[in-house]
Amino acid sequence: AKVHTAWLKPDTDYEENFLSYIDKILTASEQNQFLSEFMAFAKMVSFYGIFNSLSQTLLKVTSPGLPDFYQGAEFWDLNLVDPDNRRPVDFSKREWLLNEMISREHKDRFALINELLKTREDGRIKMFLTYKALQVRRKKRNVFERGEYVPLAVEGKYKEKVLAFARVYRPDWILTVVPRFLTDVIREDQYPLGRDIWGDTHVVLPKDSPSRWNDQLCGVSLEGSKTLAVGDMLKYFPCSLLLNGRKPSGKSSMPSNEL
Repeated sequence: AKVHTAWLKPDTDYEENFLSYIDKILTASEQNQFLSEFMAFAKMVSFYGIFNSLSQTLLKVTSPGLPDFYQGAEFWDLNLVDPDNRRPVDFSKREWLLNEMISREHKDRFALINELLKTREDGRIKMFLTYKALQVRRKKRNVFERGEYVPLAVEGKYKEKVLAFARVYRPDWILTVVPRFLTDVIREDQYPLGRDIWGDTHVVLPKDSPSRWNDQLCGVSLEGSKTLAVGDMLKYFPCSLLLNGRKPSGKSSMPSNEL
């Protein structure tokens, strides 16, 4: 804010004392009560922040307009400044991880999703969501370029904790459903998944909407002509991207999502 120092007129004494202060409060010791209290708070913020970031990622891809992506921000970006293209990006690592996820997805998507949830701190779950959502955007390009935006009402116990809308270019419908404000919904030892969490919370569908939906993230099918239960849409993954279509053949089993 250039109150005590500035780029053109630096106060070196102030800056050195400030850096020394930061070093001291972040140095682990028996006398440093701040660090232990801060780490507990940071852990809580990180837990809820991950789900918030996934919601923001899906909203970015499916909202009206063109989504903007910084190269190198495919995982969590924990820098204290905006991401930019001045930092080197390890594209080989990202390419390898993406190809590995694609290969594992074809073998057992549910097992992959469960692992990504358990290892969510490494950011691969964000890359997986980005990859799947951009696939839908490419496959249904007309919906995003020419389709209308239809806000959807949410009702039930946690109606204020869910955002939902449709992108429509008939006959195609694409539904985006994401959670928010999860500190009032789950504890730190829970996932925001399933009817046990969301109860009677549901999305109200337009009268002319389809009755059969395919989840593009998990590959499961849902049916509902008037409403869709949020607990069903957020059963396996912490946000949902639905496309109207036929029910896929075959059955898949999904392991438990318990922490």
